[in-house]
Amino acid sequence: MAKWGLGLSRRVQHLRRYRHIVRVLMKYGFEDVAGSVSARFKLRLGKHKIPRTAKQKAHRQRSRPERLRLALEELGPTFIKLGQLLSTRPDLVSPKYITELERLQDQVPPETYEDIKAEVEQELGDKVGKLFKEFDKKPLAAGSIAQVHRAVTKDGQEVAAKIRRPNIENIISTECEILHEVSGLLKATVFEDETVDPQRMVDEFTDAVMKEVDLSIERRSQLHFIRRFKDDPTVHIAKVYEDYCSDGVLTMEYIKGIRPGSQKAVTEAGLEPKIIAERGANFVLKQVFDHGFFHTDPHPGNFFLLPENILAPLDFGQVARLSSSDRTLLNEMVLSIVDNDARRIVNAIERANMIHSQTDMHKLTRDAEELLDTYHDMPLREIPFGRVITRVFEIMRNNRIHPPAQFTLMLKTMMTIESFADAMDPDFQIIDHLKPYAWRFKVEQYDPRKIFYGTRRGLQDAAILAGKMPDDINAIMSKFRRGQFSMHIHHEHLQELSSSLDESSNRISFALIIAGLLIASSFVIPQPGTVFGVSLQSIGMLGYLIAGILGLSLILRILRKKWFS
Repeated sequence: MAKWGLGLSRRVQHLRRYRHIVRVLMKYGFEDVAGSVSARFKLRLGKHKIPRTAKQKAHRQRSRPERLRLALEELGPTFIKLGQLLSTRPDLVSPKYITELERLQDQVPPETYEDIKAEVEQELGDKVGKLFKEFDKKPLAAGSIAQVHRAVTKDGQEVAAKIRRPNIENIISTECEILHEVSGLLKATVFEDETVDPQRMVDEFTDAVMKEVDLSIERRSQLHFIRRFKDDPTVHIAKVYEDYCSDGVLTMEYIKGIRPGSQKAVTEAGLEPKIIAERGANFVLKQVFDHGFFHTDPHPGNFFLLPENILAPLDFGQVARLSSSDRTLLNEMVLSIVDNDARRIVNAIERANMIHSQTDMHKLTRDAEELLDTYHDMPLREIPFGRVITRVFEIMRNNRIHPPAQFTLMLKTMMTIESFADAMDPDFQIIDHLKPYAWRFKVEQYDPRKIFYGTRRGLQDAAILAGKMPDDINAIMSKFRRGQFSMHIHHEHLQELSSSLDESSNRISFALIIAGLLIASSFVIPQPGTVFGVSLQSIGMLGYLIAGILGLSLILRILRKKWFS
């Protein structure tokens, strides 16, 4: 009974949220979406329907992407994060939406000090006064999931403590459930002209945001980066104080540096923008090509700059892994640009199983050739890498190419770091730095040790398969003998074939009946006599009439099928 009551309470909570969503969507001119949500969940706005106001009319004069951004901002942190995720998927969402969604700001009022204090004490199992010598009441930063406070440990270490917002897990879980329920309506309304799969996007978002809520995952990612870059003097990753960490608290070294806001600000701080641009690009390229584990959001707000032009990246809540095949695909993409070989990248995409059943391979190849021809005569260092990648995403959308999410994030990351580097050094060209990594990665594929290892693994797999084969054959033969062997064949268009055969057989049957009536009537008309008082001539004429009606009906069915199919 208690469980049923809890479920009812959650359902009521969902319905209230749905009503709020509908009101916001109507406010920003999305009546199509609001109507679908309302009909789907049988909501009633009742007396509180939103009237047509001057403010509402003003919203309607804005573009649809801009209205979507404003609606997401009003709907709150979870929807803002969903919009931010969509802004990282230019393979799915067109530039007009990307530009607006990138403007979404994750700014929310901070939690009270009392609530944060209680959260720290619950997570770390002791009073804040016993854990820390100092703990600032005012946060350094506040996001939708966590906020950061400066503190000093008992042994005098200055730290930054990232604390998860109270009850944020339940809030986001509820919001994700709602998003999952309404995602099926979004395709036919907001993104009707896009190749977005809202259900898949919501699933990806739910997975990503729930990982971000668990600060222990961010802690492990940060420790991974510390290990990877421990011997790199150009990068400093903040130390993690694991004794002060939990699933809801991440305590790390307090970084004192400057933000790379502009070239002028960096120069005034005594740093060298050209060196910072180069180091920022190398930081990302090393992650992609050497480690296959990368920070997905390297924008200026996620960096501090330290003396001697040292980079200090922040916020490891958003990281992704690249498979060897993802890195190979990127490598082929770069080398196809360098060598002006469109077929190379098309073959690589095909090998990566990214081709949709409706993709026109000739059109895809032609689009790739047109892209490369545009930049063929330009010196390599003058090729605008960001513009090329933007065009690559457009080609993917238009040709229904569906790359893995992490591959798209990687390309978007490289575009972000190029923009960051360009702000530091207008003469910076990322492709100059990218080409050596690509060639080195290509050469490594032919490393004798890798070839030997791959061959050995292949032989081991073949030996295992050969060893299992006699048992598998015995099992199949045993099923044959017992009459238990069956084969299941699925054909995607078999139902359509069956319908076509039924239609054809019906038409043939009609034709045979018509022919029979015509022949019989032709025999009957010349004959004298009557049947039940009706002359044979009249019966023959009736046969002709019925045959004519059936024939006309058959002709109309055939023509209607031809004209309207």
